[in-house]
Amino acid sequence: MKKLLEKAAKVADQAEVYSVRQDSGSIEMRNGIPTDISASIQSGYALRILKNGMIGTAYTKNLLDRDQLVSNAMDSLKGEVEAGFSFPGAADLPDSAGADPGVEKMGFRELHTYADGVLEQLRGKVEGQIDVYAGRGVEEVSVVNTTGLDVCTRSSDMYLYASLLFPNTEASVHRLHIDRKAGAFPEGKLDDLIALYKSGLPEVEVDSGRMKVMFMPDTLYTLLWRIGAATSGKSLYNRISPLQDKRGQRVLSEKFSYYGHANDPDNYEQRYFDDEGVPTRKHMVIDQGVFSGAILNLDYATKLGENPSGTGYRRDGEPVSALPSPYLAGGRIAPGKRSLAEMIREMDRGVIILGVLGAHSGNILNGDFSVGLNPGFYVENGEILGRVRDGMVAGNVYDVLQNVVAIENHLNTSLMGGKYPALLLDDVSVAAKK
Repeated sequence: MKKLLEKAAKVADQAEVYSVRQDSGSIEMRNGIPTDISASIQSGYALRILKNGMIGTAYTKNLLDRDQLVSNAMDSLKGEVEAGFSFPGAADLPDSAGADPGVEKMGFRELHTYADGVLEQLRGKVEGQIDVYAGRGVEEVSVVNTTGLDVCTRSSDMYLYASLLFPNTEASVHRLHIDRKAGAFPEGKLDDLIALYKSGLPEVEVDSGRMKVMFMPDTLYTLLWRIGAATSGKSLYNRISPLQDKRGQRVLSEKFSYYGHANDPDNYEQRYFDDEGVPTRKHMVIDQGVFSGAILNLDYATKLGENPSGTGYRRDGEPVSALPSPYLAGGRIAPGKRSLAEMIREMDRGVIILGVLGAHSGNILNGDFSVGLNPGFYVENGEILGRVRDGMVAGNVYDVLQNVVAIENHLNTSLMGGKYPALLLDDVSVAAKK
């Protein structure tokens, strides 16, 4: 990396080299039978150069010809993409937690053993198909530039995922356990999963109408996707956001706070810097209903005249081929004061959304959504009566998040990344077929 940076520095005003190495493995089992085993090792280098106010980029997966990579980046300057920003300077950052040696050395035999342990806790206790996934990963990310930055982080994670399918359907309930260290699935979580599965076995018919709706943690990306699009520096700079000129104003319920915390010690993917080398911090986007901060990378921070927020990540496609864009890593919704059981008891009539279909549908930037329940449980007088047949929930995020009834007092790791509580809303449109 240093040699590549030196070569780029000779022809550019500023230069940056980003590198990533990912090593992962996984096993999938259906009713105790392995159905897929995969392993992957990926690495690469991305070069960005700044010259005469323009930016040039190039990347490679094999750093065999540094001169050619620099030449490719110089050639891309012909596209005349303006870059008003500069790369960040040296940063004094804490040491990351590092990769766990047990995860680094883990092979398929160990993953199979962990998956079998989950199956043993579930086998014979449910009627439907049991799917169990086990996986591990190690990642190393480095960023160096000509303004003195030289940072590197290594992290690891191991996950166990259990899914219980309802008979003759593709709908399921599931639980995810993930940590930076190797470990078994907490037995209590699987007991809760079994109880949840049994409560959803009956299929019930529901009258359409407006009612209470609870979004479980794995389904909240339906709402957060829309908030993220509106609070992105890109949308705000192009003046297409529904939250345009509303910074500092209350736009959602005062019970609702949304923020990123990439450097949270409790975060298995803890990061002290983003993919541009900017130090991360707790970054409030919605603070008690008030639009507090935009999600920015270096480019849009400069264009909007704001300070970088440590939220520039290479997310679209493979990291080395993607350019840094605004992204809220370590997403959180601030927890409330009620347990999940207490929240269910508060539902006179409503549905609990445990999975969604079609989260991409509707005008995302405008906040509209219309999703199928996959599955959804019907609640009446505080009791789950069964699984909704062919249900849908629709609305606008800026309307439904005005009517927050309660927020769970516990953060749960989501399949989509981040840690979120369950969220109970009122007066949401539910449609169901009979």
